[in-house]
Amino acid sequence: MTVEIETYAPSKRRNSIGYALIVLSILFMLMDASIKFTSSPQVAQAQAQLQFPMQLTHAIAVVALICTLLYAIPATAVLGALLLTGYLGGAIALHLRVDNPLFTHTLFPVYIALFIWGGIWLLDRSLREVFPFTSRSEAGHSSKRSVVTGYILTALAALLILLTAVVKFTYVPKTGSPPPMFPPHHIHLLGYIEIVCTALYLFPATSFFGAVLVTGYMGGATAVNLRSGQAVLPSLVPVLFSILAWAGLWLRDSRLRVLFPFRRTVSR
Repeated sequence: MTVEIETYAPSKRRNSIGYALIVLSILFMLMDASIKFTSSPQVAQAQAQLQFPMQLTHAIAVVALICTLLYAIPATAVLGALLLTGYLGGAIALHLRVDNPLFTHTLFPVYIALFIWGGIWLLDRSLREVFPFTSRSEAGHSSKRSVVTGYILTALAALLILLTAVVKFTYVPKTGSPPPMFPPHHIHLLGYIEIVCTALYLFPATSFFGAVLVTGYMGGATAVNLRSGQAVLPSLVPVLFSILAWAGLWLRDSRLRVLFPFRRTVSR
């Protein structure tokens, strides 16, 4: 028998707040993208301050529009929120590497992310069941093969992220070598962030939350790679880490397959 998962909570106040947060998030992202399309002197100045290539500005604006469109469509809202998390993670990383003010600049994308996730979290009961905390006993049923494959992918993703953390903790600049992508005083901080994200990802009660944080972090890594002048494909390696992390969870828990990439019904 096919049944429809109840998406919306009965509370009118909660629904109203959720819709308001979604609308505000969409309006902000549309404004952000439209400003980038103008190529105004203010945009050029901001990109120069972040040391980000001006020639990539329009491409970034297109990415923002696509992510926002997916977020605005109910069937792909969770997927859109994940993609926007990566996009905003890129903004955080760019601000962090130039030591912009913490609360007004570096963490500003976090505030937007709270609006983005808060809106759909208030409207979708299925999302509230897995994010930010979930009970292992409530995990959706998956086939044994899917679960085993999921755990393998989860372990592989966690191992790769932890290896990058180890590299950061053992980093010693060599004389004559190119400067690191991040200021040296931030290298260990990034390693700690990777460890925290991985720990949350591996802990069953916070695995979805941890994967969201991993997505934001890898979005930051991608943005820094692009900023450094790397080719597009090598710059997207962190995206593969995120895909690996989500694939592991997606295979292990059928509730995630209901939420994304397309919101759908399930059979019971």
